[in-house]
Amino acid sequence: MSRYHDKAIPGYQPVLRIDLRQQPEGGAPRIPPLEHWQAQHPVPQRELLVLVHGFNNHLQEASEAYAATRRRQRARLGTPAAQAALEGLLGDAFWPGDARWPGALDWFDFLVYSAAVGVASTIGPALANYLRGRPDVLVVHFLAHSLGCRVVLECIRQLRQEGGPKVGKVCLMAAAVPTYMTCPGGHLYGALTLPEALRVLYSPADPVLAGAFPPGQMMAGEGMLPLAVGRYGDVPLTAGQIDRDHIDGARHGDYWGGKDNPASALSERSVAEFFRFDGLATRSLRARPLPAARPDLPARDIGAEFTPG
Repeated sequence: MSRYHDKAIPGYQPVLRIDLRQQPEGGAPRIPPLEHWQAQHPVPQRELLVLVHGFNNHLQEASEAYAATRRRQRARLGTPAAQAALEGLLGDAFWPGDARWPGALDWFDFLVYSAAVGVASTIGPALANYLRGRPDVLVVHFLAHSLGCRVVLECIRQLRQEGGPKVGKVCLMAAAVPTYMTCPGGHLYGALTLPEALRVLYSPADPVLAGAFPPGQMMAGEGMLPLAVGRYGDVPLTAGQIDRDHIDGARHGDYWGGKDNPASALSERSVAEFFRFDGLATRSLRARPLPAARPDLPARDIGAEFTPG
């Protein structure tokens, strides 16, 4: 991660920012979050699609990721009406999954990963409480990356237990979530099965999930070198509800669409297909049918993976 800098991003003017951080780089969570509305007053959003960035992103980096996915999806949509409809659905969430180190020590941000896992587990319920306080939101969708997927699943788990808006479509990109937590009986299994539809974008070529994730999770006390959901897409698949998509060759930073490479294009296309953004000017996300089932890789045996007692 680079040091934080406040630089304007051309074309990035989100309708809603959900600020769960006290500082633009590092710092403690902000609970409850602050709302920042572009129009200076709340805009009714019967459906809300929440974007959630991952580990080691300060405010600027997360904003750049959100702006990148907007650029790609707007280009795909084409018409101003559809582009405006998409923007009206979005809520950009920001949370402190990073650290602020002085000078050259900024390169050692990875040392705070285990602490960030705990922060993600705290931010999830805080986001759920925020959504419960939005009476206009009837259905909430999520698009998340890396450790942000843990935030989202913890949020959904809380909504499942305490109530709140209906959970519609959820897309998890390069999910930094232990697979054993999403298996039947796992801590997050209920959260995985609650949404109307859920898609996992994964890549065995992801060096972060292959090398850094297992020891990081172990340091956080969550298993003996567990595998990440975002590496092989190891989740219980359910026809018409839970599926996965292999983003061939994707590295950890390719998913939001900010890279000019085939993996970023594949990710952007899968996200657009899953949410069915085309036609947003006339139909809601929930009203648009799910993509037809397609052949996938054979299911892997994940029962042998270490599960904490």
